[in-house]
Formats: sequence, C-alpha cells, structure tokens
Amino acid sequence: MDITELNQSLQFLFAENATIEIVVYAILKDEELPKKLDIKAEDLPEISTMFIESINSLIIKKTEHSLLPLSNADERGNCFYQYDLELPEELKNLETVITSDGFDTFDFRTNELEEIDSLIIVLAVDNNEISIYKKVAPIEVLCRGGYILGKANQRFERFSDQLLRISSRFQVIRINGEIIILDLDAIEKSFGFHNVIKREAILSINAIEQMQIVSDIDVLREMIDDVSFARKLTKVAKGSPVIQLQIPNNDIISFSKKHPATKNMKYTDNDTKFNLNTNVSKNLFLRLLNDDLLTSELTKLYYASLAKDGIKVENE
Repeated sequence: MDITELNQSLQFLFAENATIEIVVYAILKDEELPKKLDIKAEDLPEISTMFIESINSLIIKKTEHSLLPLSNADERGNCFYQYDLELPEELKNLETVITSDGFDTFDFRTNELEEIDSLIIVLAVDNNEISIYKKVAPIEVLCRGGYILGKANQRFERFSDQLLRISSRFQVIRINGEIIILDLDAIEKSFGFHNVIKREAILSINAIEQMQIVSDIDVLREMIDDVSFARKLTKVAKGSPVIQLQIPNNDIISFSKKHPATKNMKYTDNDTKFNLNTNVSKNLFLRLLNDDLLTSELTKLYYASLAKDGIKVENE
C-alpha cells in the first residue's frame, strides 16, 4: 500500500449520504480482550463525525506525507508507517473487534473508568470498515479524588463522579487488513512495542555478526535498550541493500575510507573490521549498511540521504 492507496481506501467515509455505523470499545489495563462501551444512540453520530473529521485532517490533508514500512522507520518527518513487524496483542484487537462479536459490555458495577488504557473505534459503511486505536491520556479520565467543581444552575458544586473525555486524536488505524501508524513516538512505549523492536534488532546484530566486519559485536548488543538505536538496527535486518546484495567487506571498508562522513572511523590493524568504540561510529556504521551515504554522479558531491525511492528502469 502507498499513500495514494491509503487515501483512496478511506474515501467511503466521505461519500455523500453515507450511513456511518460506529462502535466504541475500551481496552482495560491488565486485560487483553476489549469491552464494548454502551453509548447512548443519539450521541454516536457526533462521535462518528468527530473521528471522520480527524481522519481527514490527520491523514487525507497530509499531502506531503509518504507511507513507509515500519521496519524502515528513521528520523525523517512527514511519514506514516505500515506495520510489518511482529504484531503485539493489543494491536491484534484492531482486527478482533471486526472479525469477532459477543464482547462483554463495560459495566460500571465491576469496572472503573480509570482502568481504561485505550479505545478502539470501528467505523463502517456497508461492507467497508476501519478500526482506530486511540491511547487514552490520564487527563482524559476524570475520576474520584481531589476536588472538582462543576456548574450547578448558577453555582459551583463538587463533582464526585467519573468522566471519560473522548478526543479526536488517534495513533493507529487499520484499513483493508493493513495497520498504519500515524504517531510513532506515541506508541513506542505502548503494548510492549519496544520488546518487538528489540527482538527484530537482535536479528540484525546476528546478521552483522555473520559478516565478520565488526571487531567486537557486543558494542552493538549493549545498545539494544536504546529504542532509537534499536529501530535503526531493525531497519538493517529488514532492508539493508549492502547485506542483501552481499557487498564484500573490503568494498565496504574501502568506501568508508573515502566518504567524508566516515573517513575517520577506526579499524583493526589489518583494516578488515570496524572498531565501533563510540556512539558516533556505531551510527555511521548503520548508515553504511543502509546505504545512506551517497555520491552524486552529476555533481560528484557527497550526501547523507534517508529517503531513497527506487527508480524502475524501462528498456527502450
């Protein structure tokens, strides 16, 4: 799926006279299965409209955005990410609420609003449907405790009940069987996402170890708990062109000695392996493997490039 296909797949929500069905589920802390929220029927259309407008502003109107595989996530902006890693249980619920039925209803006799960790909103028109994942912020749940004042006629009086505020912003959407991440920073610490990244990063380290191009592979293993660096390692495992094309080690080292960004990197005495003894050298090494250090054939200038869209060469 590319960004154009993503936008096209959402157009059913904006069709004239479309009848939108909406169901809202809550995922509680320490519970895997969602619970259906029993919302007054008259209130559902406004909630539906709110999220459709949010989809328009957060996705459709982001005309400068591109869609990348999550395993290729990097520091560039203006991106949505298509999830292509091991799927955490909480995100599996984006499919479960569509393919299954009979979920328990949220019951105020046994459940508290402060137990709600996230919401899943399902929007459907005929046979077209999407599910939205929204992390619930602490400020969106007003619970007992403290001293909250509310309007009562022309006076303020203490409000001692619970309130759930549903705002329009969300982090993940599932459409046509694909899960799209809108806000990567917001989900990095959610539902064991970091553990997924760490497992993928370990695969990259194993691949690098097999290359026998790093003098001490443990200097990379010790960086696994750094989620930003772990994501860079994940990109190596899934899509390093240097590894995929089996570029010889001596060619990699020879290139690194010529490029201005890497020419001061350290090597073993026989110049067969990298000594990655600083964080700078570790990050530069990953840039080498991801082929981010380029030279213009036209100007002969050097560049560090994250975005590298392939060009299909057609025979004349």
